[in-house]
Amino acid sequence: MEHLEDTFTGIDGTKLYYQVWRPEETLKAVVQIMHGFGEHSGRYLNIVNELIPRGYVVYANDHRGHGKSEGIQLYIKNFQDYIEDQKIFFDLINEKEPDLPHFILGHSMGSTIAEFYVMKYPEKIQGLVLSGTATQLGAVKGVMKALLKFFGLLAPKMRIKMDLAPQLSHDSEVVKAYREDPLVFKRPTLKLGIEFANSITASQKILGQIKCPVLVQSGSEDKAMLGTEKFNDLLTVEDKTVKIYPGLFHEVYNEIENDRKLVLSNLGEWLDNHC
Repeated sequence: MEHLEDTFTGIDGTKLYYQVWRPEETLKAVVQIMHGFGEHSGRYLNIVNELIPRGYVVYANDHRGHGKSEGIQLYIKNFQDYIEDQKIFFDLINEKEPDLPHFILGHSMGSTIAEFYVMKYPEKIQGLVLSGTATQLGAVKGVMKALLKFFGLLAPKMRIKMDLAPQLSHDSEVVKAYREDPLVFKRPTLKLGIEFANSITASQKILGQIKCPVLVQSGSEDKAMLGTEKFNDLLTVEDKTVKIYPGLFHEVYNEIENDRKLVLSNLGEWLDNHC
């Protein structure tokens, strides 16, 4: 396996870090990963290790304000900036891999980015995978959402402390690594919280516009992202698979070994069947 690191320039000149993992054998397709809230592209090695032997080239970048990318930490002026950054990244990938089918895989906040991306830019998308996705942000409900919006208008760069680690996985090593990872940022701005929550609400209106095949993979005990069971009704495309794994938490690809093996195998088989 070959591993490369580089940067590209986002929509406003922001330098964005990305990684590529490439099989040594015949290439089957590209998988472009869009990571979740507060984390970074380096946390997806379980997916990489599943897909590389199957012949997939994996590309993943760190969103602006995340990981090794530039930008104010965990701050976004407009959620649309994430989508436009991904378009630039997609074009870069397509230039490097022009003859390969292209899949998008979005996790958590990345799944919301991915939904808007494939709706706005459906060209050359072979399929969409949504992991830990939602119709409602677990920590933001009712009065809390109103308060977040109110204080976010007054002080958009004010930060709040969050500890998502216990909600991620039953694997204590995953939780420990998350807490100790210097590239996992744990103090988001109010503005990012507002943009994320509003985008999840808005995404329910566009899911029916997605025309490519869709795979949804979420845990039944996910407390961070809620309402995955609604995707069966909200997605109108005929080729859709919604898998909700009993007892699993938010990061289904990072669960305890036996559970994640099943989830990763389901992912690999779905991709193979859609190449």
